[in-house]
Amino acid sequence: MVKKIFIIGSAIAVAALLAGLGVLIWWLVTREDEPPFSVRLLKGEGIGEIDYTAAFTEIPLVGEVFWWFYPTIAFGNRYQRPIILWLDGVTGVPPSLWGNLGMFGPYDLNFERRPDSWINRYNLLFIDSPIGTGFSSPKTNDQIPKTAEENAEHLALTLESFYTEHEGYRDTPLYIFGQAHGAQLALALAAKLHQGTTKYNLEGVVLGNAIISPALVMTKLGFYLEELGYIDANGRDAIETLSRETTQLVQDKKLEDAFDKFVSLGQFVNENAGATAVNLGNIVQKLTREPTTGDLFGQREYLRRALNNTQDYLDIMNTEVAKALGISNPTYDSGREDVIKAFKSSFMTPATEKVEYLLQNTSISVAIYNGNLDAVSNTPGQLEWVENLKWDGMQNNFLSAPRASIVVNRLVEGYYRNGTRLQFFWVNAAGQSTPLDNPAALNSILNRFVY
Repeated sequence: MVKKIFIIGSAIAVAALLAGLGVLIWWLVTREDEPPFSVRLLKGEGIGEIDYTAAFTEIPLVGEVFWWFYPTIAFGNRYQRPIILWLDGVTGVPPSLWGNLGMFGPYDLNFERRPDSWINRYNLLFIDSPIGTGFSSPKTNDQIPKTAEENAEHLALTLESFYTEHEGYRDTPLYIFGQAHGAQLALALAAKLHQGTTKYNLEGVVLGNAIISPALVMTKLGFYLEELGYIDANGRDAIETLSRETTQLVQDKKLEDAFDKFVSLGQFVNENAGATAVNLGNIVQKLTREPTTGDLFGQREYLRRALNNTQDYLDIMNTEVAKALGISNPTYDSGREDVIKAFKSSFMTPATEKVEYLLQNTSISVAIYNGNLDAVSNTPGQLEWVENLKWDGMQNNFLSAPRASIVVNRLVEGYYRNGTRLQFFWVNAAGQSTPLDNPAALNSILNRFVY
């Protein structure tokens, strides 16, 4: 009897074990087949009469990435007109706001039609990235990426989700624009797309007022400000001391400390170098003495002044824009400080190798433009890293090309040097937001590079 009970018990145990194993195998198989993303299209009241798609790409266990797409209104086949993907970085203003409503999208912050919008010629795609910025949000703060490479994983999934919804655009020429720190995100995404199995028609990467080698660019800041009369020799010495300290921290891999030095530039220049209320993002503008906590390089103040809008932009996005798009319970850009904290350990790492990789290993073209009134990404400092890129075509192609003028309506709006796959544009009368400050020059750059 005991033996019989033992046999029955053993059989039951084996059956349970096999059942459990079956469940485990089923879980592994189904999890392996689980799609890496899903798309939640937004259905709100809408904004104006221009077609658009607004959506969240939901990445399991990570979070959701917001994107906003406008098909071009140019005459002809829209699938043949390039897509411009616009990215900003962790110290900037989200693309859904600044690039779209602030600079060149079809509508401004008052929802009024912008007659010179880039959709007149191009398809526009804005992605709020990294998660935690704009309308994009992580499941938990642990899911916020810490490097441009980690962020590229999220961007690549988001881009694939866009093509899933808009299959007709898979062969459309793609140009990735990265402003300020967004340039690092753009380069990482371009490299990932090139190395991936899914091929896209990526034609070019455009780096605007790019934060690529920030410590190196700082070495020219004292010279830049002294030549323009904002500081004297003592102020230049003070800034160059700060620059040397920052460079040493980068070399010692103390990147978080280097980041703290870098983002203190505005306060340091105005309190320790003899300048007075200079906005380093656009040096012809003056800042007030009011506290600007969390406003790195005066960008939010710059936005308010540029748009002549005293209403807080977070309120606009959380109320009017969110309602129009159909976003419930929005917390626009509420995770910005967490994103900055996450990227502190990688922000100051030079990204010049990524530029070299694209030039040396791909057929992707690279264009760089810089506003001459941006002191943070000052043009002398930008040229320092650009002219020292390691690329076979550097000496006999780019550096040997003559510098020519950008002339629009008989006015010189800047200059350019045009190599086969590398172009550099000096833009006059423009700060950190060059498309807003000098749209005539940017239109000329677009005509030369994006086609």
